[in-house]
Amino acid sequence: MQTDRWRQRHERPTSPLVLFASVEVAPFSKVGGLGDVAGSLPVALASAGIRAVVVAPWHGEPDTAAGSLERTGLSVTVPGLAGPETFQVWRAELGHGVPVLFLANPNLFGVPIVYIEERDRERFAAFSRAVVELMRVLSADILHANDWHTCPALIWHRALRYRSRALYRQRSVLTIHNLAHQGITDVDYATALGLETAEPLEEEARYPRTINLLARGLLASDAVTTVSPRYAEEIQTAAFGEGLDRLLRQRSDHLFGILNGIDTTWYNPATDPALPGHYSADEPGGKTLCKALLQRELGLAEDVERPLIGVISRLDRQKGIDVMLAAVEGLVDLGVQLAVLGTGDMGLEKQVAEVSRRFPRAVAGVLRFDPLLARRIYAGSDMFLMPSRFEPCGIGQLIALRYGSVPIVHQTGGLADTVQEWDPSTETGNGFLFTVHAAEALLATVRRAVDTFRKPAQWKRLMINAMRSDVSWVRPALEYVRVYEVILGTTTGERAPSSPAGH
Repeated sequence: MQTDRWRQRHERPTSPLVLFASVEVAPFSKVGGLGDVAGSLPVALASAGIRAVVVAPWHGEPDTAAGSLERTGLSVTVPGLAGPETFQVWRAELGHGVPVLFLANPNLFGVPIVYIEERDRERFAAFSRAVVELMRVLSADILHANDWHTCPALIWHRALRYRSRALYRQRSVLTIHNLAHQGITDVDYATALGLETAEPLEEEARYPRTINLLARGLLASDAVTTVSPRYAEEIQTAAFGEGLDRLLRQRSDHLFGILNGIDTTWYNPATDPALPGHYSADEPGGKTLCKALLQRELGLAEDVERPLIGVISRLDRQKGIDVMLAAVEGLVDLGVQLAVLGTGDMGLEKQVAEVSRRFPRAVAGVLRFDPLLARRIYAGSDMFLMPSRFEPCGIGQLIALRYGSVPIVHQTGGLADTVQEWDPSTETGNGFLFTVHAAEALLATVRRAVDTFRKPAQWKRLMINAMRSDVSWVRPALEYVRVYEVILGTTTGERAPSSPAGH
C-alpha cells in the first residue's frame, strides 16, 4: 500500500524520474563539493522539468525535530556483510518540491559522520543495494550515481537490467567529482560484499588482488559526466587520469564535461543573513563594511585600503596550500592580508598557525570548519586564492565570484573554465590566473591583482564583472537534461553539448 502511494506521487509520464544517489547532501550532510551539488543540482533539474528524487544515507539517528524529517513507512532490506541490513526510509525536502529520501540504518550509519574509512566499503555497498531496490520500487527511469561510493549501485543495476524485462529500459549516469578517489577494495572483501571479482580489469593491475569500484562503475554506466569541460579533457591524459585514462579514453564518446553551479538564492550577498552588511553588483557599497568587520573579527590590521585575500580550503597539497605557504613572506611584503579557513593535513595546519603567529596583523589562520565565517570571508575579502594543483571544478571560486571576491587561481580544470583573465584595455575578465604551479608564479599573479586593486575605477569594474558572472545551475541543468534525453533515446544526436569555457 505504501509502495503504491509513493509510486503514484512520482508518476508523471511527461518527464523522466531521476534517482540522484549521493552519500552527502547539503544542508543535511556536507563534507565538500559533492554535498553542495547533491543539495542544489536536483532542484535546478526540477526547474528544468525533470522529476528528481535524491537518495542519501542518514548519518546519525533520525530526528523529526531536525531538518523537517518525516517517516514514510517504507523500509528496504538488503544483503549485508554480517547478514540482512534494513533501512528505514525517511523524507525531507530540498525545495521546488524535490524530495530527499534518507535511508536510516543504525548499524551502518548510526553516527553523524559521513566517512568512516575502515567501514566505508561495507556501508556504501549496502546503501548502494538499497538504492537499486528503490529504483524498482519507484519505477525510476535514470539512476544518477555520484563518485565511487555509489558505483556498486551502477554495477548491480546493470546486472539486473540484463535479467529483468521490467528494468531493461532504465538507464544510468555516473558523475565523477574527483577521480583521485576510486574505492579500491581487496578482492576477498569485495567478494564478501557480493561484488563480482572474477574478471579483473587492466586498471586493477596497479594494485594486485583488488577491484576498483570507480573503474567498474565507469564501465557499468550509460553515460559519464565530470564537473567541468576542461577536467573531462584532462582526465583522459596520463598526467591527470589517476591510472584510469585508458578507460576514460575508451569511453570518450559517452563522457561529458558539465560545469557545476551554485544555489544563487542561498549564496546571495544581497540577502545572506550571515553578513553584517548586504550588497549587490548594482549597489556594492556594503562590501566595505563586511571587510572592515572581518578584519576586526580576525584581529587583522583594520585598513580598508589594504588588499585582503581569502582562502577557504581543505589544507592539503592537492589544494596547493604548500605553494601558498611558500609564498607567504612575499605576500606580506606586497602589503596584502590573508584570511585562511580550513582543516586538513596536520603539518600544513601547523605551518598556517605558525605564519599567523609570525604575522598576526597580516595573516589570520582559523583551523576549523565554520560555514558562517566562510561566508563572511567571501564577503569581506577583496580577492580569493585557489592555487590547486588540479581542480575538477571547484565551488569556492564560484561563491567568491558571487560575493565579489576576485579569484586568483591556478589555470587547471574548472578553475580555468570559470575564471577569465582581467584585461584592462577591454575591461573584460573576472579574475587572475597563473599557469606554472609554483610560489613565484602565484606571487607574480597576486602582484598583478594588487596593482589593479590600487586603481579604484578598474577594480570596481572587475569586481562587478565577477559578481555578474553566471555561476547558477540554469545552464548546467539543461546540459544534464540533454544527457538524460540522449541515453533514454528521447532526442536526436549522439552527444550532449559540454559547457563552453567561461560558463
